[in-house]
Amino acid sequence: MYDAMARLEELAGKARRAEEIVAEWSARQFVGRAEEGRIVATTDALGTLLTLEISPLSRKRLDATRLADAILAAIAQAEEAAAASKGQLMNTLHP
Repeated sequence: MYDAMARLEELAGKARRAEEIVAEWSARQFVGRAEEGRIVATTDALGTLLTLEISPLSRKRLDATRLADAILAAIAQAEEAAAASKGQLMNTLHP
């Protein structure tokens, strides 16, 4: 009985730590940059776009197609960083 209780406490502790790790991860933000850093996209841990910053210089320099491509590149980079972080999280939780 003592062994079972000790094992239960150990599992409860691991569950609490897993919850803490997930909470920390879910609060993170990930940044992608394009156009020499003049376009910056920020996503949350799930890859949802939070902010997009476009410098006035990029707006002037690029035509609509090139600007759209640069915006998409910055967003994709941030999403990829979020996805990579999720993979690391899963490896941490399931070694």
